[in-house]
Amino acid sequence: MNAVAGTSTTPRGFRPRQDLATAATSRDLATAPRHRWFYFPHSYSYRLVDAILDFWDLPPDAVVADNFAGSGTTLLAARQRDLSALGFDLSPLAVAASTAKIASYEERTLERALGRILAAAPAALPKVPHRLSRAFTDAELSEIFTLLLPVRSLRAARPFFMVAFLSAIGEFSRAVPDGGWFRWREWPDRSTEIRDAFKAAASRMMADVQALNWPRGEREAMVRRADARRLPIGSACIDGLITSPPYANRHDYSRVFHIELLLLGEAEPAVTRLRHRSIRSHVEAKPPRGLARRLEAYTPPAPLSEALRALPSTTENRVMRFLQGYFEDLYLSLVEAARILRPGGRAAYVVGNVRHGGVMVPVDEITVELAAAAGLGFETAWVMRERGNAAQQMGRYGRQASRESVVLLSKAASP
Repeated sequence: MNAVAGTSTTPRGFRPRQDLATAATSRDLATAPRHRWFYFPHSYSYRLVDAILDFWDLPPDAVVADNFAGSGTTLLAARQRDLSALGFDLSPLAVAASTAKIASYEERTLERALGRILAAAPAALPKVPHRLSRAFTDAELSEIFTLLLPVRSLRAARPFFMVAFLSAIGEFSRAVPDGGWFRWREWPDRSTEIRDAFKAAASRMMADVQALNWPRGEREAMVRRADARRLPIGSACIDGLITSPPYANRHDYSRVFHIELLLLGEAEPAVTRLRHRSIRSHVEAKPPRGLARRLEAYTPPAPLSEALRALPSTTENRVMRFLQGYFEDLYLSLVEAARILRPGGRAAYVVGNVRHGGVMVPVDEITVELAAAAGLGFETAWVMRERGNAAQQMGRYGRQASRESVVLLSKAASP
């Protein structure tokens, strides 16, 4: 691979799968029951999960995990196939969205809870973080907290109605996600529309429950707040892991979804801690504490070293550090994946190559080498599509496509 020019040949073991190009995007999630409740813009489709599970043909009692659970696409797709599903994510927003999607519900319980929320007396406006007071007018905030406080008081149904609330409130926020940050927009007060928007979102979700629900307790389904580099479960207990770590594109999702995190009840210091503790896919994340010894066996793969050497001399030191840290963190997540997989277990990492300073960083090829160092065997990789580079890079370097791939791995079976 020529890192400077960005030209490449298809690596050995990589297969074209253009039939999965749209499955690499969130397009299908907008209309699919439960999936549509709340999803992140860079999510992949449940169709990709189905293609991977079809390829693996896991046993009927298999346990499927996602160590970067996001909005729960992998977990819900596994649940729909009557498989046990375990998810982990550092973001409380991801945990809330995933938990709501995979849960079993009693329709009467949801109806009673919705009635209590809508019957709640108007709430006094509490002191709110500055960003919330900028994103909403006082009248909007009063209506928001009249709904939000009874939602927060719920127990079993809390994730369901919190997700309904967050999915409805986004259209009213003056903080609009834009790349790795958000931009501010202005319009007149819309407080009279908020209640109807929440009721409509909750009604759509309840209709999905009628169409797609599961008996309680038949299969394990759980999401926990946890770091993919240090998972709180035992070894050799997972049959298949399907995941997509944040791409090394400098997007900070604690900033993109800052308003949602505040509405979820996270304080500003907690959002800052999340930013610092997240995988080092952006420049503000910090090295994980207590894991230095696990990196003693880590050696930067040759394609990574080549790309780093090719970066322009004007490249900021913090960009160099975040790229180096990103692959250290990716390696640590693969070490954990190898630990939790049963012998013969399978893993799929959905990754996208990135470009910095005109230099292509072949994330998929690097992932293959990191997986081998972590003790996982490479089966194949599916090249789903070639993405264009970012607008700011295109203006300087022209259109240079980068692969988006599924790296398929396995853990050796017991002798």
